[in-house]
Amino acid sequence: MAFLEIRNLKKRFGSTQVLHGINFSMEEGEAVAVIGSSGGGKTTFLRCLNFLEMADEGTIRIEGGFAFDAAETYTPAQIRAMRLKMGLVFQSFNLFPQYTALENIYLPMQLRTIEQLKKEIPNRRSRRAAINRAQEENRARAQELLASVGLAQKAENYPCQLSGGQQQRVAIARALSQTPAVLCFDEPTSALDPELTGEVLRVIKDLKDKGCTLLVVTHEMEFARKVADRVVFVADGLIEEEGTPEEIFRNPRSPKTAAFLQHTVNQL
Repeated sequence: MAFLEIRNLKKRFGSTQVLHGINFSMEEGEAVAVIGSSGGGKTTFLRCLNFLEMADEGTIRIEGGFAFDAAETYTPAQIRAMRLKMGLVFQSFNLFPQYTALENIYLPMQLRTIEQLKKEIPNRRSRRAAINRAQEENRARAQELLASVGLAQKAENYPCQLSGGQQQRVAIARALSQTPAVLCFDEPTSALDPELTGEVLRVIKDLKDKGCTLLVVTHEMEFARKVADRVVFVADGLIEEEGTPEEIFRNPRSPKTAAFLQHTVNQL
């Protein structure tokens, strides 16, 4: 059984059908690049996987168990629990401007810890002691994650004091802090100039080399060609074609894929 398995995922907004039945799977440790024209459904697909949007039909199975079935109804707490399995790095960073780089990573970890300890330890005094211990552990872990993306020296800087590439690397560290089963990226370099794009892509490649399971919506064709294990082309709310980078870029079977790649090359 695949590590991540999606079956017949559909999503509409009003009368507009955006996803028409996505079927997709990936293995643990695999890096998959998702490419396609704007408006094809790539971002909606990621948002449904992260439960920022709730699919109208279909199922999502992670690590052998059901994470989501559109036929069921879920409470906000259940949705939060499902969301922790699918990390998402946004194209616009979405850092909290009032917090430092370190706090942007540390605070979500601490809030999650407090929520867990409230369930596990009914005694307030014992719970407070456990929260205090966790605070130091979470702060140390946040510092490790910041160092892992090359920003240990920027711990006390606020987002406004960081470049776009640095902000995106903080966002990656924040997503990693929740230890997701799959880490998703939605056009992580679209808001960056070419020089800053390279530093973010190097971090993503390093995550792949460490064995992280990655699903990357990207317009960076060279990244998809050289780093991804598999490339998925999405068009009109469906997976039109998928294969190895060699298969997709050298010998696409679908005329839609071939036309997209030809248009992309002509724009470069």
